[in-house]
Amino acid sequence: MPHPAPDCNCNELQCPNHPTNHDQGCTPCIGKNLARGEVPACFFRLVDGDLSQLDSFYLQDFVNFYLKHQNDANS
Repeated sequence: MPHPAPDCNCNELQCPNHPTNHDQGCTPCIGKNLARGEVPACFFRLVDGDLSQLDSFYLQDFVNFYLKHQNDANS
């Protein structure tokens, strides 16, 4: 079966919202994250950094993660 979201960088294949587990693309994942006030993990994966350091995926967590790793990249 072709991947319904070819640009998806998520490796959480067991998640029921992962695009390989249904035919709705990224919509269920984005909906779940918006309902929780979170940012999808795929945004974090666009930044070169260790996601295992994160305890949560809220917008402020993304901003902090981005700024920390942007500063590392620019050093």
